[in-house]
Amino acid sequence: MDAWFNDVWAGGRPNQWFLNRVNELMNPERSGLSTYEVPAAEVVESDDGYHFYFEMPGVKADTLSVRIEDGALIVEAERNRPEYPSNAKMHLRQRDYRKFHRAFRLPEQYASEQATAAYKDGVLEVKVAKPAQAKPVKIQVNLN
Repeated sequence: MDAWFNDVWAGGRPNQWFLNRVNELMNPERSGLSTYEVPAAEVVESDDGYHFYFEMPGVKADTLSVRIEDGALIVEAERNRPEYPSNAKMHLRQRDYRKFHRAFRLPEQYASEQATAAYKDGVLEVKVAKPAQAKPVKIQVNLN
């Protein structure tokens, strides 16, 4: 066991052969795992609405789909494999080419007709406004 461990972890870090075997096992095309990726997200509530930020590097804008359906914000996109010359040989493949899918249940009060989305530098920002009655109102206190 020690000999195997020492071979795999030569010099205090795993050798390339071992990493390649692990990457092959984790390849979703071979393992039968889902081909959807769940993008990292942040959700921020402000006085005027909800802001959703999704990390989607390498996604072309024409593959983005953002919709509000049955009280949920649904975001989908796809990162496609680039076209390589027909005589090219792949020596290393570490990038994923799959579909992104993420959904969030929205609060009961939201204004879907005022929703906007913008994509820049690999980050999709979706803003969903609060309806007027849901926005906080500051009331001035009169001192007599």
